[in-house]
Amino acid sequence: TLGPPVCRFPPKEDVDEYVKLGHEEQQKRLQAIIKKIDVDSDGFLTESELSSWIQMSFKHYAMQEAKQQFVEYDKNNDGTVTWDEYNIQMYDRVIDFDENTALDDAEEESFRQLHLEDKKRFEKANQDSGPGLSLEEFIAFEHPEEVDYMTEFVIQEALEEHDKNGDGFVSLEEFLGDYRRDPTANEDPEWILVEKDRFVNDYDKDNDGRLDPQELLSWVVPNNQGIAQEEALHLIDEMDLNGDKKLSEEEILENQDLFLTSEATDYGRQLHDDYFYHDEL
Repeated sequence: TLGPPVCRFPPKEDVDEYVKLGHEEQQKRLQAIIKKIDVDSDGFLTESELSSWIQMSFKHYAMQEAKQQFVEYDKNNDGTVTWDEYNIQMYDRVIDFDENTALDDAEEESFRQLHLEDKKRFEKANQDSGPGLSLEEFIAFEHPEEVDYMTEFVIQEALEEHDKNGDGFVSLEEFLGDYRRDPTANEDPEWILVEKDRFVNDYDKDNDGRLDPQELLSWVVPNNQGIAQEEALHLIDEMDLNGDKKLSEEEILENQDLFLTSEATDYGRQLHDDYFYHDEL
């Protein structure tokens, strides 16, 4: 799936919400969060500390969301989600496609493929081969990139989709998919140049012109680490008043609106979640 990474924009109410706290309480919670980000307690937030905190926040919210979904999907409240329950929640009915029979209609065939991929992922997540997924297994199904035992599956899925010649690697041509240059054009369109640049500079680490399974993983899995590092650098760039490449509490409080509308506090949402501002994580 080509294209730029998805940007996460907060719902409007999350941005406005932190304003509703009294000034004193807001300061207290913000200071508690700053203290927690500062892992070595030296009074400064480094790029590494900010980046780690943002990644932890991403993971926390992904897990919270999966837990809420689990309750919704578990129709009979027996502590597991079966394949039928998943279908009923997603499509209001149980869908069963024949693995070996392609459909004539292109749209229906595309849906059949996606549905079969979901089923394979569901079965892979089901470690104990019981009738349904436990909460841990459901998290592995929803977020395979977060769970070690799903890594091989994620790689295989990506190879099946992109490795057209079956050599176990993804070439630049395979990476670009169905793109064919217009014979009348002198050069590739802008988006192709961007994608080629990403292939060469971001993913093909050993510069051999193809992506091996590990390199492939960095393409298909959401790069939360990269997003977090970018945000950490951006915050230091904007808020570091004395040029020491790190942030003191004073610098953050001086420009706290920026901090409270950034990924570092999940747009202020962390001030309303005692998981983040409470004394013990």
